[in-house]
Amino acid sequence: MFAALGLSFGVVVAGLGQAQAGPWLFTIDKSQSKIDFKVTIDLGVTKESDSDSTSIDGTLVAELTPDAAPVETIRITQVDVRSTKKNINLSYSFGPFGLLGKAKFTMKNLQILLVPAEAGEAAELDDEGNFTQEGNIPTLTGLVVYDVNIVGVKKKDEIDLGNPEDIPEGNEQEPFTIEGNLTWNGDVPVLRFDFAIEEEIQNEEFEGITLLVTANGSVFARGEQMAAPTVPAIAFAPKLTGESSQLRLAWEGGDYILEASADPGFAVAEEIELSDGQTEFVIKPSGDYPQRFFRLRHR
Repeated sequence: MFAALGLSFGVVVAGLGQAQAGPWLFTIDKSQSKIDFKVTIDLGVTKESDSDSTSIDGTLVAELTPDAAPVETIRITQVDVRSTKKNINLSYSFGPFGLLGKAKFTMKNLQILLVPAEAGEAAELDDEGNFTQEGNIPTLTGLVVYDVNIVGVKKKDEIDLGNPEDIPEGNEQEPFTIEGNLTWNGDVPVLRFDFAIEEEIQNEEFEGITLLVTANGSVFARGEQMAAPTVPAIAFAPKLTGESSQLRLAWEGGDYILEASADPGFAVAEEIELSDGQTEFVIKPSGDYPQRFFRLRHR
């Protein structure tokens, strides 16, 4: 909710609309969504690759601004993608008849997550609904079971991808890019996007051996609007202090940010610092602004 102070008339005006960002929950259609995995083991003198594919399901959350067509910007804030295959199996044989060694990897219950704190900035849509959201840092969970017997390295073990202590130092996930398209089927938004995650892994236990892991995904999902978090209405009234006239804004307690702008669309907004638990703000009218608009939003 926001209010405007009309200085030229000395009255308060309320209720002008603005473009709002709305959260939408998208459900992934597993019949049209998949991930192609490829893992290359490089021994230096030779290397071998194996690959596997799996359909995926899950959900994602995207903020659309405005929250109805035509949408100007999109920000995918949460992703929960799960492999529909319980096990993804990869096997390798090095040299003629496997004389240099063999290896097997099994990835179990693989899941790719993106949380709001690690999501990239909002991206603008072009006239066809295409967009590119950069700087997304994924989190992988699942179990990797391996059996390696290659050129003097013989080891069986497992890696819990969700346990930071199991990930070798220096092998943190790199940001990836989402290239997508948003269209509408009536009132239902349809989201398609591709992504590629690539990670090079080196481990002291596998000295001289490098693993290159790539995951290329395609997602097709349909959305439904989520209930947006509400903010309280701003109550406002004139306040006289001596001979000066001021405006008092008041609201119910909560963790909010107060913004002011000369534009009802808040294209350029000034953030007013609030202390914890603050529920009112007093402003003195200024001739620099014919009118000012105020709104609360969640932190």
